[in-house]
Amino acid sequence: MDGKKTLPLSWNEQIKQSLWKLWNSFPEAPVVLIGVGNPLMGDDAAGLLVIQKLKTSLPAAKLIIPVDGGPAPENCSGLIRRLKPGLVFFIDAGDMGEIPGTVGVFAANKADGVTAFGHSLPLSVLGQYLEAEVGCHSFLQIIQPEYIDFDLPVSQTILATVDEICDAWMEAAAFAPKRPE
Repeated sequence: MDGKKTLPLSWNEQIKQSLWKLWNSFPEAPVVLIGVGNPLMGDDAAGLLVIQKLKTSLPAAKLIIPVDGGPAPENCSGLIRRLKPGLVFFIDAGDMGEIPGTVGVFAANKADGVTAFGHSLPLSVLGQYLEAEVGCHSFLQIIQPEYIDFDLPVSQTILATVDEICDAWMEAAAFAPKRPE
């Protein structure tokens, strides 16, 4: 897989376990995916690309809700509070010191050593705020970028990783409960 490596307990398995635990206990709890990044900064657009793709392909009736957080995801906190999710995943490019394209999933309160780019409020802090405010669990789904610089396109490595992440979330949506009417 292009020299990429998967961190212990693959990110895909971490997501599946988190969803299973949530929906086993709270079958009507939504899961909010917040894409974070700057589309003008190369691979920093990765989280936004995941959300754009999921918005067009996820069934609207499912409990997985993609939200474009842009470069300031804290501006979505009101929407997130209204949705009352059981889980929140921030999807963003960040430096984990890994090979470009590597994906990691970290609990927001255990995300030490992960550096996301260009946010005024660290995602770990925003995640912990939402946990206290809404009672949800929050995670960072981090993509190791190849490069982040102004006016560069997203690298092919990261585009492939975006597709991989979207496929995993689509697979998760297949077993997600429907939203209550």
